[in-house]
Amino acid sequence: MTFPLFKKLPALAGLSILICALSFSCSHSTLPLEVPSPAPDMPVELSGPKNERFAALLEQAERVGNCAVLVIGDSIVEGMYKKYHDADIFAAGVQGAGVNDWLPRAPLLLELLKPERIIVALGVNDSRIRPDKLPEFFQSYAELCRILSADTPKLAVSTILPVRRGKGKRVQFGNRVNPAMIRNMNAGIKRIAAEGGYAVIDSHQKLADGSGMLPADFTFDGVHLSKSGYARWESLLFARSPLLKADGRRP
Repeated sequence: MTFPLFKKLPALAGLSILICALSFSCSHSTLPLEVPSPAPDMPVELSGPKNERFAALLEQAERVGNCAVLVIGDSIVEGMYKKYHDADIFAAGVQGAGVNDWLPRAPLLLELLKPERIIVALGVNDSRIRPDKLPEFFQSYAELCRILSADTPKLAVSTILPVRRGKGKRVQFGNRVNPAMIRNMNAGIKRIAAEGGYAVIDSHQKLADGSGMLPADFTFDGVHLSKSGYARWESLLFARSPLLKADGRRP
């Protein structure tokens, strides 16, 4: 003889399991999902004011952990950031940055990346200073080089790139820069390199046309580089590195 309760046991058991499952699901639905940290090859976006760009750059440097070649610069170097932000080459450029912006931040970047080689590519933002401020610029530039070369003997300095001046929007930023000031600053940069024993990458000479200006196809606003301009400049910066092919492209 089968009692009615026994007939209902399988159904009751199934209902109990379903209730437990629902209870477990509800109790865990509010728990935050663990989001993995982005891999080093996922660059942190550089945007906003200068301080925010520096913060994002340092955050990415912490993720990468180390690099072979570190390039320190301004918006022109920042234009290479998404292409070079890993353990091979780290392009540390910040829009609007000058030498004095880098002086307090360079030690932390060195500690994070431990580069084997460093290239300083700064100066176009500083070129708008008054002539009587040039000695202060050179003093700050030399101090930055001393900081960078303390633990990394392989330091190279790049001369400030030429600009293009004229009429129209394609040279709007170039018209704000005095080419004579850039030439004076480059002469001082070369003196600092000679005194400190640093290598010189004469980007200005190599990228200037017959008039001493940036070629029209190398820029889109008179200062910042176009794709062909970057290809030419990168082939100079990384000429001694096996990380680039002869035409400036990464293997």
